[in-house]
Amino acid sequence: MKNSFTIEKKFFGLFTSLLLLLSVEVTAQQAPRYSMYMFNTMNYNPAYAGYSDEVVSTLLYRKQWLNFPGAPQTGSFNIHTPIRQDNMGVGLSFINDKAGAVMQNSLNMAYSYHLKFKTSRLAFGLQAVVQNYSVALSKVKTNPLGEADNAFNTGDINAYSLNFGTGAYYFSNNYYVGLSAPFLLNNKIGTKIPGSNSVAKQGTHAYLTGGYVFSINPIVKLKPSALLKYAAHSPLQADINLMGYFYDIIGFGTTYRTSDSFNAMAEIILPKGFRLAYAYDYTISPVKSFQAGSHEIILQYRFGFSKDKLSSPRFF
Repeated sequence: MKNSFTIEKKFFGLFTSLLLLLSVEVTAQQAPRYSMYMFNTMNYNPAYAGYSDEVVSTLLYRKQWLNFPGAPQTGSFNIHTPIRQDNMGVGLSFINDKAGAVMQNSLNMAYSYHLKFKTSRLAFGLQAVVQNYSVALSKVKTNPLGEADNAFNTGDINAYSLNFGTGAYYFSNNYYVGLSAPFLLNNKIGTKIPGSNSVAKQGTHAYLTGGYVFSINPIVKLKPSALLKYAAHSPLQADINLMGYFYDIIGFGTTYRTSDSFNAMAEIILPKGFRLAYAYDYTISPVKSFQAGSHEIILQYRFGFSKDKLSSPRFF
């Protein structure tokens, strides 16, 4: 019983530590984390909008740090399509991100313009982001007995902000390189935090990503890819991934996220434009002793303007 109570105190101690970050000026990583970034580019690079000859919709759910109280969880839906003979693209994303008492809802509206070359394209994108940021301070419990702390119970936070982002995306049928900054403005998130002289701010984020598909033989393809993430006042983090595809239908892969986790993923390209993918993260950071890994699942649907445009499989 004593050991159980000690572990529970550690859980609440870690959880409370995360919440205490709200009482200082926050500019660290605030954007959601994705393991399957290569299938979810619309959520962080507006230039990706309309890159395909099809209308593409993606539904994602991520549950991070299973069994950890107040652990982050993210749900998102995005859809994008080419317009004006594929020279432009538009897209829409909705993201719900929650961690403990903190919740962010984001609506992203993206526009892209494409320069066509013989075997490749270069796209430039802009996006507007409307975001709702809320903190349910009245529901915060700071000890294992479930008692509220009056220091936190000083009023909930509920604020809206408008931000803008930009990106570039260069791609062909078998490779891609992207650079984006989804939040250009360091907006203050609401007013001063109750009981504090500080205020939370949105920090600058930037993403550099790239990948290449190698055809080993008619059956097997390999696709290495990487995502480099920058957040103001946080260390650089990289996701390095290798996927193997068989018969252009089934894919298996693994990712190393620096100083954080090893991830395994699998996907299957289903008939009629569907793709289903799953990832499991095995955490190697100090939080590993208090959780049971992270899960992420994606369901994607592509529908073309003609049946011919569905014949070529997409690997990113």
